[in-house]
Amino acid sequence: MPTSAALTAVASRLKAASTHIANEFVRQYVSAADSADRQAPMETFETAVRIVGHCAVALTGERFDDDVHIGRGARVALQGKSVAEAVEWLRSLERVITDHLLADPSIGRDEVRSALAAIAELFDELCTHELESFSTTYGELSSWHSRVGTDLLSCLVAGPPMDASTVNNHARVLNINPHQPFRAVAACHEPLPSPQQWARVRRRFLEVLGRHDPRREALIRDRNGLLLALVPTNREGPGIVELLTRMLEDDLGRSLFVSSGEPGESLAASGHSCRQALSALEIGMYRGQRGQVTKCTDVILEVLLAHNRWVSRRIIDTRIGALTEKPHLLDTLRAYIACDMALQRTAEELVVHPNTVAYRLRQIATLTGRDMRRIADIGDLGVALMAYDAVEMRRDQEEGRTDLRARLFG
Repeated sequence: MPTSAALTAVASRLKAASTHIANEFVRQYVSAADSADRQAPMETFETAVRIVGHCAVALTGERFDDDVHIGRGARVALQGKSVAEAVEWLRSLERVITDHLLADPSIGRDEVRSALAAIAELFDELCTHELESFSTTYGELSSWHSRVGTDLLSCLVAGPPMDASTVNNHARVLNINPHQPFRAVAACHEPLPSPQQWARVRRRFLEVLGRHDPRREALIRDRNGLLLALVPTNREGPGIVELLTRMLEDDLGRSLFVSSGEPGESLAASGHSCRQALSALEIGMYRGQRGQVTKCTDVILEVLLAHNRWVSRRIIDTRIGALTEKPHLLDTLRAYIACDMALQRTAEELVVHPNTVAYRLRQIATLTGRDMRRIADIGDLGVALMAYDAVEMRRDQEEGRTDLRARLFG
């Protein structure tokens, strides 16, 4: 084992060579991007000299006169760089110091071994501090970005037109290009999942978004069991709707409702897509359309009826008002339309005799004044059923069962 005097001599030689070591480190490891900034090489040099001094002190067993925290980890996080860059430069400097000690013929083998062990311990401590600095700053930055993104998404969903410059300024803060088309997609898990279940589902959903949008420019808001995302559409490969449809082909399809809105030409113009996606999701949930993507264009009439209660009630009153107190007739009409007006298929769907279906259809014709064999009359009654479902869905919302916007942003 080397004596303390021998290690003190190594420390003195290391401190005397601090300028040389720092210059070598700057020459080898300052990146082209850093060297473009005139301050970067000088700052890196001064930091390296300081750390070499700490290494010399570590060899003597004395305590440091100043704080060993460098704080570069926080800067790396603020610059949006990877966590590896928070410590990679430290490990590079450690290698330069190690190479210098190994190349010095005046230092014995035992002294080198002990010196390298002490220096490795110091650099482990420095790396730990830098990782903690990175993690703390990254967490705070992520939380702040999340709040900005949530506020922006909330304003877009709310409805009133937003000034494009305001949206664009928020998007630049989030490193998002606002001058590209965006489409909203929404998902809801029923029954309400546990936090652990939702974490797994959310992770799967975000993996799909990541495959579609590797630049990570999507705006996302989620609460337990419910998610809304505004996703760029000008990406190569399969579209987001196609990817989500594939995702639903496995076990997720048994519990997940998914919907999409129409694309907006820019971020500022995509609020309507968010509202469409949420409305389509409500309709898909009311219909029980699990395991598929309910597109707004597929339920556009229901969306219009759901958002115009007066029109819906007038259609109901003038078409099927006499049936609303007779649920069995409404069910028969719904099944008859779904079965393409085929009497036998309708009877099988309802599990009744065909004569029962025929009797009920005569009752419906009498009460509504419609001919159950005419396509135009059946189409009119079909629209009335859509209006009836829209009103029922809104009643559910008023009772707090499917108020999706309140669940997301309340």
